[in-house]
Amino acid sequence: MRQDMGMDRASNHLIAELEEPSGTRARLLLRRAWALVRAVLGDAEVDADLVIRRRVGGAEVLRTAADVGDPHVLLDTVRRDLETKTVEEFVREWRVLD
Repeated sequence: MRQDMGMDRASNHLIAELEEPSGTRARLLLRRAWALVRAVLGDAEVDADLVIRRRVGGAEVLRTAADVGDPHVLLDTVRRDLETKTVEEFVREWRVLD
């Protein structure tokens, strides 16, 4: 991790958010059914996609289901990486294809 004073942080160019899931109607129905099963089992996790967008223009550069653990923990991790890495480092680590 670089801490250079002049480092151009990825957060200057990219933002990360949790958004409603996207996809085909069948995919959304499956995700909602799985969320219902998890809720019945006592797991109240949010069904969301992690989305990374360009700050300028809002183009989506990565969308993935935030379905490993708590989505908010994943979002915090990504935001921390955006603050501490260059775009090149972030892309290399998260394998963002643009």
